[in-house]
Amino acid sequence: MIRIKYCGLTTSDDVKHAAEAGIDAVGFVFVEKSKRYIAPEQAKTLIQQAKHKGLLTVALFANQEASLVNKIIDLIEPQVLQFHGSETAEFCEQFDWPYWKAVPMKSDIDFLAYIAIHPRAEMFLLDAFGEQQCGGSGESFQWFEFPEALKSKLILAGGINEQNVEQAIKVTGAEFIDTSSGIEEIPGVKSKQKMIKLAAKIKSLSNNKIVNIQENTHDD
Repeated sequence: MIRIKYCGLTTSDDVKHAAEAGIDAVGFVFVEKSKRYIAPEQAKTLIQQAKHKGLLTVALFANQEASLVNKIIDLIEPQVLQFHGSETAEFCEQFDWPYWKAVPMKSDIDFLAYIAIHPRAEMFLLDAFGEQQCGGSGESFQWFEFPEALKSKLILAGGINEQNVEQAIKVTGAEFIDTSSGIEEIPGVKSKQKMIKLAAKIKSLSNNKIVNIQENTHDD
């Protein structure tokens, strides 16, 4: 099944609706300049709620001080740290905590080389951002077919919504989808209807993919 993460949640209803949609993970943004920023004390309650509902909890940072990251870990105990800036492997690894690293697909980088310098990252989030912007813009990058050997470690992000998700999965073969803007009424305000509909669409695509694989196997 294709896994799903909704990012930038800020309210108890957001968590409730994410759980109702049947997704896998939720992200909380601790970057103050973001429209989706949530105060650590507020996030603590939401993360407890999310864990209780069986959702994987992810704390998102971008070029912030290690002291803040440690504060968040101590206060709310997220299950995963997500680094969305230009953090080095040394910086990300110092916390001795599971982490995902965002790859800036709008910059002039070799994404395979970028991945190689973070050997301890559990997952890599391919997102439409560059040096001046840390994601959440609602823009997508130029999709391409993900290398088969890396598919299980790659998360597709960047402007994914109900209208383009089928094409996105068809082109990339992504096994994990992450979105924030694609489930919002306006930046920072989530839509229950969009959360439910996007998850249903992805699950339908995932089920069809499994059926097709099984039919092809029987044909052989």
